[in-house]
Amino acid sequence: MKIAFLDDHPQLAETFANMIRKSFPDAAIDCHGGWEDLEPVLVGNQYDILFLDMRLDDCLGAELIPAIREASPNTRIIVLSAFAQQDLLLKCLNMGIAGYISKTSPVELLSQAIRSVIDGGTFFDETLRLESGDAENTERH
Repeated sequence: MKIAFLDDHPQLAETFANMIRKSFPDAAIDCHGGWEDLEPVLVGNQYDILFLDMRLDDCLGAELIPAIREASPNTRIIVLSAFAQQDLLLKCLNMGIAGYISKTSPVELLSQAIRSVIDGGTFFDETLRLESGDAENTERH
């Protein structure tokens, strides 16, 4: 399994990556500090999951979703954010994200999200309230 983080806070991304390595020791995990770091390697790496920070230094993560999908259509995107802006997250959902996790949620949710998304489902932590029927195979925690 190949996982990547796109987050402008490298220490936080590495902390999350280290937590994931405990649950998935065979996973290859890369951390990228910006789109300029991720873009050149995205096609060649074809990550299974990309944790995408909603607010990067130079743009909103949501603005990158179309480019990520074009470069790596099979990569499942999970938005990782400190801010739960429902309108923006629902826009991301409509662009095909596989999940959302608040940066303030317990780190154990990262492993739960990976399991759900790898199995073809979605994962939204409880800070995002979806209308019933928005996502049939959605786990909420």
